[in-house]
Order: sequence, then structure tokens, then C-alpha cells
Amino acid sequence: HLVDLAGSECAKKATLDDGSGHSSDKKTAWSDEDRERKNINQSLLTLGRVITALRDGTGRVPYRDSKLTRLLQDALGGRCKTVVIATISPALNAVEETISTLSYAEQASGVKNRPVATSLLRTIRLGGALADVGATLSGGAGGSNMDW
Repeated sequence: HLVDLAGSECAKKATLDDGSGHSSDKKTAWSDEDRERKNINQSLLTLGRVITALRDGTGRVPYRDSKLTRLLQDALGGRCKTVVIATISPALNAVEETISTLSYAEQASGVKNRPVATSLLRTIRLGGALADVGATLSGGAGGSNMDW
């Protein structure tokens, strides 16, 4: 899976400017954007709580508190290999966001996953099943000696 976390949505920076004042459609669009911004921020806050719980080893990890963390459950302390790419800006007006992004990435790097190759597990199980079949055939089918 590839997930792009665009960052927190800041209400100060997101504006609807049409130059003609506010119409009812713009108010609706504004409230829709506010609702979306709130949901994004809530998901990012929950992701931060999950990362903190996994890094600190506390008992309860709040995966179910947002759809984002439910989707990322295997990638966060689960059985998947996970890569964090933190995109930052060299611009002076983005210093606060850059520091926040680097802090978030540092916290996320403290989460330890236990990756498991599922195809390897299937191969091991299949190999064990084939060995059992081979032993059964060689022992019970008239002494036939077949290499499995």
C-alpha cells in the first residue's frame, strides 16, 4: 500500500476567494471543506496517538479510532515492512511545518514492525504437507520411493 498523508490542513491557509463575496453555494462549499479539514486533522491526531502508543509500548493502541489507522494497522506495528518518506520545504515560511513533519517522522521511526513473508510461510506449510504426503505414499503404497 502507498498512503500519502498530505499533512494537517490549516484553516488559515485554506481560503475560498472568489472576489464576489459569499454566496450560499460558497458557504456550503466552505462548510464542506471545513468538515473535510476537521476529518483529516482528526485522522492525523489519531495516527499520532497510535504511533505514540506503539513507540512507548502502552497497553491499548487506538487503531479503531479512525478509518486511516484501521487501514494502516498492519503497517503500524504489524507484519508489513513500512517506509516513511517525509517531504519538507526549504522555504523560510514553512519552517513550522518542516519541524512538525520531521518530529512526526522521528516518532514514526520508533515503531518496530515484525514483517513476515507470507509466501515463505505458505512454502514452509506446503513443504511440510508434501513431506507428509511423500511419507504416506512411500510407507503405505507398496514401498514406492518418490522424491517430493
